[in-house]
Amino acid sequence: MSILSLAFKILLRVKPSMVYEQIKKHMTESLPFVRLLGIRIDSIGPGTAEVSMPDDGKLHNHLGTPHAGAIFTLAETASGAAMAGGFADLIMDMRPVAKESRIQYQKVAKGATRASGKVPGDLAALKAQLKDEGKVAFPVNVDIYDEHGTLAAQVQVDWYLSAKR
Repeated sequence: MSILSLAFKILLRVKPSMVYEQIKKHMTESLPFVRLLGIRIDSIGPGTAEVSMPDDGKLHNHLGTPHAGAIFTLAETASGAAMAGGFADLIMDMRPVAKESRIQYQKVAKGATRASGKVPGDLAALKAQLKDEGKVAFPVNVDIYDEHGTLAAQVQVDWYLSAKR
């Protein structure tokens, strides 16, 4: 375990918000495409995340609404933030990879969009599997809403975590 992971583990018990802020900062700095789209990670918790994207004409499609690619990137960002939040005490020593994803568009999104990501199931069991096997695969579910609160899309991203190589 790296010193940074050890520090995260201790801070999660004392002041978890500091750890989640560091994860937000790291993700924002290390994902230039996310910055390009103006996506903001609003909050991260243990296996949860809230992410938002502004309404910007540069991100629109031919209908004048948010482009499917931008919506997908918003969802993947929310899933990654929720995954990182769920494994906050270990994430700095891990190599996360989005393995597969599925998106179901429900309605046309209008205006600014937000995504809510959640790791379903038992985080403790997933961490135990990671410890025992050195790897773990699991889904993260994401709901995308437009500025009117309309459910625009539902996404599942399957993540694969293993130790950094």
